[in-house]
Amino acid sequence: MSDTNEPVERNGLWRNDPATPEGKYPIVLRRDGTPLESRYFVMTLKDPATAAALTAYANEAACRGYNPGYVADVRELAAQAKEIAAEDQGLKEPTADPDAPRHRRDNPVVLLWAQSIGNPGA
Repeated sequence: MSDTNEPVERNGLWRNDPATPEGKYPIVLRRDGTPLESRYFVMTLKDPATAAALTAYANEAACRGYNPGYVADVRELAAQAKEIAAEDQGLKEPTADPDAPRHRRDNPVVLLWAQSIGNPGA
């Protein structure tokens, strides 16, 4: 939030901004340290929209016959996301800001790495 009473400009997906084609989260790593090379979209559990997105995903996964234990785990994660987001939104200044403008300094080494693997992030 700005120090003035002026509204803060909200943004779309970073990957659609010519200044940030690598996306907001340019690299996602697997447990073995290799980067995920397929397209992905990162949602944090603080984001108030995540619980609904996870619930919709679980519903679709159930319709497609995914393992019932997996579907149940995603539904539980959705419930946790709802609680976490509610706690965050109850703060004086909530920390979830998925559509906020850029506010961190880019690490050029990370961006070069992301560009070398084809910028899969959203």
